[in-house]
Amino acid sequence: MDKFIPPTGSDKITFKVHVSGAYADKDHPAKVTVRYLKVDETDSSAHTAEIPTQLGTVSSVPSDNKADVSGYIPVASSDKPGDWKYQIGITQGDAASGATPTYSNWTTLAVAAATRVTGANVDPDPVYLKSGKDVDVYAAFKLEKYGDEKVTDVRLESEDSDDYYALTTGLEADDSYHDSTSFDYSTTAGDWQLKITVQRGTKKYSFVRGFQVKKSSSMAKSKITLYASPAKVKKGKTTKLYGKVYRGTKAWSKKTLRLYFMKKGTKTWKFVSTVHATSTGKYSKSVKPKYDGYWRTTASATSNTYRSLSNKKFVDVK
Repeated sequence: MDKFIPPTGSDKITFKVHVSGAYADKDHPAKVTVRYLKVDETDSSAHTAEIPTQLGTVSSVPSDNKADVSGYIPVASSDKPGDWKYQIGITQGDAASGATPTYSNWTTLAVAAATRVTGANVDPDPVYLKSGKDVDVYAAFKLEKYGDEKVTDVRLESEDSDDYYALTTGLEADDSYHDSTSFDYSTTAGDWQLKITVQRGTKKYSFVRGFQVKKSSSMAKSKITLYASPAKVKKGKTTKLYGKVYRGTKAWSKKTLRLYFMKKGTKTWKFVSTVHATSTGKYSKSVKPKYDGYWRTTASATSNTYRSLSNKKFVDVK
């Protein structure tokens, strides 16, 4: 009999009752009732167990007048473990309709605590896949045992495809678990889970912990700086706009930029001209601003580099 609380949802504690005096005669089998109490409950709150099939009539009474009846006690993850109790009631088949069963004394039924998996962890999370490189992925957890539990399967599996990596099932001396595998760039990106399957008695339970797998982009980031000298000019005079454009951490050589202006008090950027960076990523453009306003440069995206905007630079025209 599997006598323990399920880790989630509901389950059944099955039983088989050996009935003596099963038949008053072949046409009058006894009826069996099983009542039970959960932890700290009293007789007045006794529950009736499920017995799907009672004894049926027989062609002849067995020589020992005995028979077996099977049933189950419902149990849920919200129930408390500990000393439950049960008693067996027999109503003889020839008893008057509505007769009260004759019950045995209460018998203790020790119901163990639920199996638990704690500290389930996948490292790193997210897993970033890189082309041409393997990424080591580590799995860890601890199995809290209250009986004969054993780990039968551990895997890292995709929730979006059939992709998975099987791990070992052995626990360490303190019932903790540590193992790892390597993901390559062909691994499916998306939602994944660490799935731990534990067997206890005739039952199997799965525990999961989700994590993410992502593919690192080969696209580089870009960056532009912008300065103005001087930042205050008389109308008709020249100011120099200059800065540097980067691809990743290095200069973006000979990149063509676009220069924009937004007049103070408006919300629209207007294209002014293109600007060409040098081999060291530096650029400059001399302009004669007519109005107070903001200046900005942009770098368009390419197949391997993201676009970027410079900071806004205000030039005051007197």
